[in-house]
Amino acid sequence: MNRRALLLSALALLAAPAAAQDARELARISAYLNSVSTLTGDFVQIDPDGILSEGRFLMSRPGRIRFEYNEPNPALVIADGTWVGIVDKRYDSVDRYPLSETPLNLILKRDVDLGAEGAVAGIEVADGQMRVRALDPDHPERGSITMIFTQNPLELRQWIIDDAQGGATTVALSDMRSGVEIAPKEFVIPERSAGTGRTLR
Repeated sequence: MNRRALLLSALALLAAPAAAQDARELARISAYLNSVSTLTGDFVQIDPDGILSEGRFLMSRPGRIRFEYNEPNPALVIADGTWVGIVDKRYDSVDRYPLSETPLNLILKRDVDLGAEGAVAGIEVADGQMRVRALDPDHPERGSITMIFTQNPLELRQWIIDDAQGGATTVALSDMRSGVEIAPKEFVIPERSAGTGRTLR
């Protein structure tokens, strides 16, 4: 066996334990996400322009999430299981996007299996945190989501969405409560009564 073959064999042996560890961590994260039924808390968001917003979020898996922004941000974002509605309260307008075409679908879908879907582009473990970058392997142009978890206990604390235009939106979560009762009406996307509402595909 020549030196190159020996080197490749050694690298393969070194990579195998890391790959196995990544698979275990992805299985653990998938199980954690699937165990979440409802979740509420506060959030801080930094958008691609560096603007900071705060508010409250409600999550009810599968498929539903609500972001209520504090003033002066006029936005309200609701995913109802099929659509994501972005409400601009200044103009009473609503734009709708298919949830399945957004990175958030990776954590809101009914059965999360990050290891089997080929969605994970990278996993990093450091300083008591795990960072998992994922994207739709069939549509990488739709952007990616990097989820940041604490390790012990395992808990989703932050995500970063990189959009198709090269912008990044960071959302940090705090004061979270799980297993709380949330009324279904919280996830109803309002119909506009004025302004211009659009459905975008």
